[in-house]
Amino acid sequence: MARKISLNECPRPQFVRNDYQVLDGRWDFAFDYENKGEAKKYFKGFKKEYDILVPFAYECEASGIGITKRCDNVWYQKTLNIKKEKKNYFLHLEGADYVTKLYVNGKFVGQDQGAYHRISFNISDYLKNGDNLIVIKCEDDYSIEKPRGKQRWEDENFGCWYVDTTGIYKTVWLEKTSLSYVENVKITPVLKDKKVYLEYKVVNGENMKLRSTVIFDEKVVKVDNLIVNGENVKTEIKLPNPLHLWDMENPNLYDLKIELINKRTVVDEVSSYFGLRECIAKDGFIYLNGKKLYQKLVLDQGYFLKSHLTPPSLKELYEDITKMKELGYNGCRKHQKVEDERFIYYADVEGYLMWAEMPSMYANTEKSRATFEREWMLAVKQQYNHPCIITWTPFNESWGIPAVLTRKVEQEFINYIYYVTKEYDPYRFVITNDGWEHTISDIITIHHYEQNGEKLYSYYDTLEKALAPVWKEHSKGAFAEGYSYKGQPIIVSEFGGTAHVKRTEGSNGGMQNWGYGQGVADDKEYVDRLAGLFGALNRLEYLSGYCYTQVSDVQQEVNGMLLEDRTFKVDPKLIKAIQDAKN
Repeated sequence: MARKISLNECPRPQFVRNDYQVLDGRWDFAFDYENKGEAKKYFKGFKKEYDILVPFAYECEASGIGITKRCDNVWYQKTLNIKKEKKNYFLHLEGADYVTKLYVNGKFVGQDQGAYHRISFNISDYLKNGDNLIVIKCEDDYSIEKPRGKQRWEDENFGCWYVDTTGIYKTVWLEKTSLSYVENVKITPVLKDKKVYLEYKVVNGENMKLRSTVIFDEKVVKVDNLIVNGENVKTEIKLPNPLHLWDMENPNLYDLKIELINKRTVVDEVSSYFGLRECIAKDGFIYLNGKKLYQKLVLDQGYFLKSHLTPPSLKELYEDITKMKELGYNGCRKHQKVEDERFIYYADVEGYLMWAEMPSMYANTEKSRATFEREWMLAVKQQYNHPCIITWTPFNESWGIPAVLTRKVEQEFINYIYYVTKEYDPYRFVITNDGWEHTISDIITIHHYEQNGEKLYSYYDTLEKALAPVWKEHSKGAFAEGYSYKGQPIIVSEFGGTAHVKRTEGSNGGMQNWGYGQGVADDKEYVDRLAGLFGALNRLEYLSGYCYTQVSDVQQEVNGMLLEDRTFKVDPKLIKAIQDAKN
């Protein structure tokens, strides 16, 4: 039985305590163009230039500022009134780009770097009873040696790269725990074993009882008790029949109640959940719970009209899923973005498949490789427990690995990322380089934006053509030098991208904007072209699915299924009928 969607969900829906406070809203904000804020002791408080609406980045309209001029150093401050207790207080930033420094009451708490993982600080020792000044400095730049995804590194948009994001762009929140608490849990359901494996990290819990209660449909399924001996605690729970499997039609979720008990007192309680499912490759195809799976994915960049990388509301975040399902898609490839975790929660609840991808770096150096590895693995660990995710995609189109076709150091690097990912998670697919020039890879993927359906079909109408060293009417091919096909499933993971905007008086239909092929003249031409493209792929019997570009228009791009304001371009029933031709 699936959960009910909550549009007021905890920012970390896979690991929920009741004692938390969301700090989104108005903060004081200042630009620091000359980077003199620390010398001027902004960390003790500064004169604000603007009110900013967190969690929106200053570059976007929703922040209340909307200035796109680059500034590499920005400051935030907010006063929190706290009735201090004998507890731990954690300040979490779901996403801030790129270096984040935190000060509480004028004292330096710590710093972290990376835009694509949750940043957490224990601020307990810096707080006082009453008003507390929270000051955050964020530092960013145009470096291409760090993961930046679709953020431009020039002063104007170009190609398919958009306005950059600086500073806080995801939810900020405060969480209280007891002094003894469960820090995290890695949840690994394994269908063939009929078990769920739990790996906990427990802080100050020595000799306490750790109780794990598995619940389905509000009924207790199994209870596991153990005594904590050290920080790292492992257990496994046999799941009794009947097993409740997670899939797209029936996204069943087991609830997991976690309690840390000192004598008879529950000192920490956390709510989590998991989905029991198995996704494997066999004989060149993909199977979910033993049934052949054909993936009808849509490329989802997670950009919004007035708020860029930040969803304007949880309702609109959720509707990106429901609208795509209305169009006939059964999942998404979350492209060049580590999404707000509540989106992934909604996908879990809705039975909506997801590929999780790393925003690309654009230079390959010793520094960039180390930076990439750290942040990639943090992102994997953060998203690991979500059953909707079936594929990890660390690299896209040789971005950041430009010579991977022939250069051994780049091949070895992406193979290393493959292996460290599989070591942490052996139960999901890993695609080493989505689009072309694969080394070792669990799925072979093809990107091709031919706009004529018959031509597209003719390029790939045999398996041999799909595996060619150089594809027809393309500059790339399936494999890097030294690698060959090993029977993996094949997916066309980018295609379409057809340029289409609604005509307005005095416009030329958006032809000056960016998309693939000549823009269509009207809705009929749009639907007819899509019918040809989807139909071409549906005729390729060896395919395990596709991914259409993209959910919505984004800034200069007009190749979305939806306009940038999330309005349907055409009747969704027309697109769904095209996709339903492949059952």
